[in-house]
Amino acid sequence: MFTNYELATIFEALIDITPEARSLVEEELSVSVPELRAKVLRLINEGDDVSNGD
Repeated sequence: MFTNYELATIFEALIDITPEARSLVEEELSVSVPELRAKVLRLINEGDDVSNGD
């Protein structure tokens, strides 16, 4: 799995993705860039929940 730092890096990269790259990603995947960002953010938050629960 990814560390929170790695997930944050992915999240930031998805924010900065160019429109051209966004269209290429969305053509290849069945999920949009905003959906990917939401999933990465959820993983970050879930990681925080797990570490806070210990």
